[in-house]
Amino acid sequence: MVASTVFLLGFLLSGVLTDFKESEKIPSELATTLESLSLEIKAISAYAKGADVAPALLAVTDLGQALIKWLLELIDTEALLSCFHQTHHQVVLVAVQIKGDASTLRGRLMQDLEVVLQKINRVQTIRDTSFVPLVYWMAYTAAGLLFAGLVLAKAESLPESVFFLAVISFLVILLLRLIDDIDNPFGFSDPDSAEDVSIELLHDTVNRLKNSLGAPS
Repeated sequence: MVASTVFLLGFLLSGVLTDFKESEKIPSELATTLESLSLEIKAISAYAKGADVAPALLAVTDLGQALIKWLLELIDTEALLSCFHQTHHQVVLVAVQIKGDASTLRGRLMQDLEVVLQKINRVQTIRDTSFVPLVYWMAYTAAGLLFAGLVLAKAESLPESVFFLAVISFLVILLLRLIDDIDNPFGFSDPDSAEDVSIELLHDTVNRLKNSLGAPS
């Protein structure tokens, strides 16, 4: 029973850790895409003198702030997508002001927006999907049977029996709780969630975008 429970827990832990490592990259990729999008919008001024890029830059900053609120679960996905669509509209309006052949720049603007939308959908999928629910059920069942077996097992002394029951039960319950926590790397709104990906880089990037709004392009 100990071996089978450890095998199931190891399978679960390796699976959720893979998703966790992927999720760690998402905030940095969002930060990179937002800053790249902002720089490319500012570059439009070099192609079209007098182009009004301020509304698009403000929209990108608002999108970054909305992303942070969404990751913290302060707003829902519909509100975030509404902000994304407004940003897309503003970027399109500024893209058409480009004079001459600048199809590459226009393509990068649309590609950056596509990356942001892709990451939004990926985070939502991670939040909504549990890692192999049947294996979770099997792991909890195996843990329950293991605890029952430890209670019924004979030992040479009561302290020895209590020691094995307490230590093994503690480790198994701790692993089950850890796996359940890691399964949602974006559980910022859950006060009991201790293992979440860092969004500090995204915070810093959005602050830079806010500070640059008043700076000359």
